[in-house]
Amino acid sequence: DLTGLPPTPAEIDAFIRDNSPHACATVVDRLLESRAFGERWARHWLDLTGYADMIGTSNNVFAEYAWRYRDYLIDAFNKDKPFDRFVREQIAGDLLPDRTEGSLIATGFQRNNMVTHEGGTIPEENLTNYNGDRVKTLGESVLGLTLGCARCHDHKFDPIKQKDYYQLFAFYN
Repeated sequence: DLTGLPPTPAEIDAFIRDNSPHACATVVDRLLESRAFGERWARHWLDLTGYADMIGTSNNVFAEYAWRYRDYLIDAFNKDKPFDRFVREQIAGDLLPDRTEGSLIATGFQRNNMVTHEGGTIPEENLTNYNGDRVKTLGESVLGLTLGCARCHDHKFDPIKQKDYYQLFAFYN
């Protein structure tokens, strides 16, 4: 469960031979310290953010530096980065007074949306689509809300109004 990987035969044998009362804790500590732990749990966040190694719908353009964002996430999970810092770095890592290379890379969260380089597209329309996708991603991954309806209209009982949607949209503009 911690790494998503089955134990090797050698790891099973070592566990069975360990008669200490801390055998389970030893295994858990080893798994929590492994890179595989961060890889397992970063995968869920990568799915939420729309991470891909390719850009666009035709999947023929490689996202050359996307791996840096993936590695930032793995490292954040492995170091048990506090969630408030984790989110702050991804939303505004470039604006933090104590920014680091890692917090700058974290802003890759804002760039995981699908893009197009197809001929004949309208740049302003693309920017609108990209920003709408960024609002959607932020809402679903960080706020736990779907914001798509507010793009077009208010709902009587929805906490997010159209005005709120476009204020967030303006942030990305």
